[in-house]
Amino acid sequence: MGLTIHYALLLSGARTMDEVKVVVTRARELVLKQGMQEVTPLIRVGPDFMLGLYSLPVHDEQGAEVGHVAVSPAEGWVFSVALGAGAERLLMGLCRYPSNLRHEGRTLPTHVGRGWRFQFFCKTQYAAAQGWEHFLRSHRTAIELLLLWRELGVQVRITDEGGYWPRCNEKKLRAKLAQMEGITAAVAGALKDTAGADGRPLLTAASALGHPRFERLEHEGMQQHGAKIRQALRIIQDNCKP
Repeated sequence: MGLTIHYALLLSGARTMDEVKVVVTRARELVLKQGMQEVTPLIRVGPDFMLGLYSLPVHDEQGAEVGHVAVSPAEGWVFSVALGAGAERLLMGLCRYPSNLRHEGRTLPTHVGRGWRFQFFCKTQYAAAQGWEHFLRSHRTAIELLLLWRELGVQVRITDEGGYWPRCNEKKLRAKLAQMEGITAAVAGALKDTAGADGRPLLTAASALGHPRFERLEHEGMQQHGAKIRQALRIIQDNCKP
């Protein structure tokens, strides 16, 4: 749980692994020119790269969705950037995926077999424990770094849960942050105070619990969303019963 930026990078056309390495290398150089201090070297990835999995819906003969299967990248290049205390690292790159895969005796089209792509997310909410300005800088930097890929001919899609992008609306972002901090603190506090089947709290450690304004945020969150949170807790406790 936490305010998150979701994004997808797509480089269309047939490219070799070496050609894509050049593109990702140039993207990394652009990131470094922005003054980012903690940038990893390029990392070559393959089918065991768990952060590059795509979730492919599986349908039965009648067209009803019956589950999902993971699509692993065939190969690719990635690197990550530190955005600041509390924010997750921003992971970026490009991978090639198979056009089809075998699943339970069937050949399924993956729909991601053309071009090179990467889809991931970056949670920025907990940077707010360092103050609004730090959070805003981290959140805004993540989006600005993603947009650098457009200079290299890469399509960029961003879904910003904070509402800052695409209109750079700081007022909307601040309101959404306040709402999400209240919800997160209220849920974390409720889980901390609720015992599971073994008598222990359902939650003993979380980023939200260490927020310097945790108690105030918890109070505000329970005032606004307490009924729904308590209902959810009852469901959790029922499912935890032996």
